[in-house]
Amino acid sequence: MDQYFGAVNIANVKPIRDIVYENLRKAIMDGKLQPGERIVEKDYAEKMNISRTPIREALRKLEIEGLVQYIPRKGVVVNGFNHEDIVEIYAIRKALEGLAMKYVIQKITEEEIGKLKKLTDCMESSNAAGDYESLFNTCKEFNEVILSASRMPKITGLINTMQEYLERFRRITMSKRTRRESAIQEHKAILQAIIDRDAERAERLVYEHLDASEKVFFEGL
Repeated sequence: MDQYFGAVNIANVKPIRDIVYENLRKAIMDGKLQPGERIVEKDYAEKMNISRTPIREALRKLEIEGLVQYIPRKGVVVNGFNHEDIVEIYAIRKALEGLAMKYVIQKITEEEIGKLKKLTDCMESSNAAGDYESLFNTCKEFNEVILSASRMPKITGLINTMQEYLERFRRITMSKRTRRESAIQEHKAILQAIIDRDAERAERLVYEHLDASEKVFFEGL
């Protein structure tokens, strides 16, 4: 945990409350802070060698985001994700990524398409070699290139937030052989729709890709 909560460098250009917020948020997203675990202001202030005020401010932001909650007589605890939360997050991603795809079709460059082609080749190579961590990271990069090609930073920012929520769950789905293989084919189909400049097909394929991922995740519960 020291990588998240070592002493804060006061020379950092970011406000301390933002550094604390980012570190706490990353620890929750990475699963280092588990659902139900208490976050005690005093303890974290001592670990990071700062006052309790920025800890309190960061916890307020995390509470608004739904990542922690205040429970009377217990204090601040990390929230877990229930079935309804995950369904809602997937629904938001489907809507936002479908919207982004319309702009991707209009604005993507041939250079970016070339990069996507290389990434799909890397997916197949990683899967064949049994390097599933590389496969996961390549799929992630594929998504990042597509979103960047939309030239819509606000939409991309919202999608990235949703993706962060689901990152641990995506690792679960990608641990299944059949899902890995089908996900690669789905990425290739999305790429072909982009090459063909077919916005309607690309949007539908993105929806189907996320729908398949959601179904596989819940089947494993």
